[in-house]
Amino acid sequence: MTWIFLVILCLLFMTRTGQLQCVRETLNDKEFSITVTPTTIEVKSGDCFWIEYDFTFPMNKVTFPLRIWFQEDPQNKKTHIEQNKKVVNHEQSGTRHRVKMKSLPQGEYEFGFKLKWGCNQTYVFPKKVRIIVSALTQKPSVSIPPLLEGQKATLLCTAPSICSDITPKIYWKGIKDVLSMRGAPSRLILTFTPAADYHNANITCVAKFDSIRAETTVTLTVKFAPQILNSSQCMVDSRLLVFVCISWGNPLPLITWPLASLTDFSVTSSRSDQTVNSTVVMPTADYHNSSVRCISGNALGRADIEIPLHYYRGDLSVKYGLDSSPRSDAVHCWPITGVSLSVNVALLTALIVCTVKRGKSQEQRKELGEEMSPYASLNRADNDQNTYSNISPSQRQST
Repeated sequence: MTWIFLVILCLLFMTRTGQLQCVRETLNDKEFSITVTPTTIEVKSGDCFWIEYDFTFPMNKVTFPLRIWFQEDPQNKKTHIEQNKKVVNHEQSGTRHRVKMKSLPQGEYEFGFKLKWGCNQTYVFPKKVRIIVSALTQKPSVSIPPLLEGQKATLLCTAPSICSDITPKIYWKGIKDVLSMRGAPSRLILTFTPAADYHNANITCVAKFDSIRAETTVTLTVKFAPQILNSSQCMVDSRLLVFVCISWGNPLPLITWPLASLTDFSVTSSRSDQTVNSTVVMPTADYHNSSVRCISGNALGRADIEIPLHYYRGDLSVKYGLDSSPRSDAVHCWPITGVSLSVNVALLTALIVCTVKRGKSQEQRKELGEEMSPYASLNRADNDQNTYSNISPSQRQST
């Protein structure tokens, strides 16, 4: 009895210290086989997939097997990432099975199958299954109410429904000044106060399911009252005054200048996104104040600012691509120039016509003179005779 007790104690000690060695059986590959249909499976990221198979094994050697599907590490083929395990107390060789696999990120994978039983006895089936996973098409849904500057708003993000037993981790990117966040399974509610700077800003909702990540990015639209920017300015040189007012707002604001008492000036405007740029040009001699007032307004409010005049050391007409005189003068000069040009053309035409007519008249007179010359000589002879008939006898004698 003492000897038996010592043997049992020794076995227990060896078991606890890992010194009890298992004897591995020599296995024959011909006794193992597996059939998988199909051998290539194509799915979308986020979708679970099924593998149907049957396998054979020597039932006299494999007892109470543990069925394991594993994913091979592409960097190290010897490393297996176990994906699905199932302990079977009674396994029949050749039985058809169907196993559900969890969703995978986009990519290509190889899966294998192995049995494990007894004292760390393992057999890996050589046939592999190829899994091709395309990109995730489902995205989180984002709900955003109309946003008004300074008023609290609530944003809702709902994770997509994918094949996963994992509760997704949801979070927002691109949001500051968060007032509160509260969540429920697959949902996250965020409360914040939008500012004008958030207009046209991008925010992203991210839902992460273990190794699968899905996100949705949206652009915020915030309505806000006008703001006149610091880049607004007024410049003056010896000949020109240039007033520039730049306003930012949503809806797009309008800019007005209180210059009702003046008439000789021009105004141009341009816009980009939610910004309006208004420029006034006038002669320096027409304006005698030290500042100018710019007014900007939209449906949400109004901004009003006095912009002081600053002397510009240079030529404003060159800086702004203008003539040295105001644009209004240039506009008035065009009709005068047009009228002058028309008058000059008319006078030139009349002169040409008169010259042509005069030339023709001289030619006609010349021809007429040639035709009348015989008659002229005859008349002159008669005249000569008459002349001599009037001479006194004494004059004749002297002749």
